[in-house]
Amino acid sequence: MKDTVESRELFDLSNPETAEAVRHYLMGERGEAMRLLESLVQQEPKNYFFRYLLGETKYAMGRLEEAAGHYREAIALKPDFGLAFYKMGVCYYRRGDLAKSLEAFSTLLEMKGPGHAMASYFYGLINEFLGEDKDAEEGFRILRGESKESLIANYYLAQIKMRQDKMQEALDLLDELLAVSPNLAEVHWQKGNAYMAMHRNTDAIASFRRTLELNPHDHRAQAALEMLTDVPEIE
Repeated sequence: MKDTVESRELFDLSNPETAEAVRHYLMGERGEAMRLLESLVQQEPKNYFFRYLLGETKYAMGRLEEAAGHYREAIALKPDFGLAFYKMGVCYYRRGDLAKSLEAFSTLLEMKGPGHAMASYFYGLINEFLGEDKDAEEGFRILRGESKESLIANYYLAQIKMRQDKMQEALDLLDELLAVSPNLAEVHWQKGNAYMAMHRNTDAIASFRRTLELNPHDHRAQAALEMLTDVPEIE
């Protein structure tokens, strides 16, 4: 990763204070790491990686607004610092500031830097929450292309396809996900809904029954089965 390679040139581990700060950081000794990193930032105000590490330390301590501030300072010194954009976006997402989070992830997607795949996940997730299906679909499409092994994007893309009344496309996405992770009750539930929309009631019944096999307490699936069969499936 380019950012990581460049960052190694920014601190000299022969410097005892730097070495000690990095040691505490790697050991998870956050209070001492923070104290030493704050000192190093004062000594080397143009060293963006010290500011990034200070942000990481504050993030690990749950001090999200302070962490975001340090990531911003690192970005001011290095405008293409992709890792800092990603972690700043995560900070704002965890704080519920979706506008700032979306701005950070959008910038990183344009840069196509480190964290690009996971930035697309958050970009899609935030836009779906905001009801922006077109942008959400684009984010999950990027994630699906960048991270083929996870297939998590399929679930969200299927939801969007169902809202677009593209049920077969939704089913194809869900089946691809189930081929890798066959015991996801929520995915079988979504398949049942897609089949119902297509008036394929026999397939819908099979999907809802599979949902209940995996999650006997899913009352949505129980209600759907009762509606389709008039026979209660569970008490």
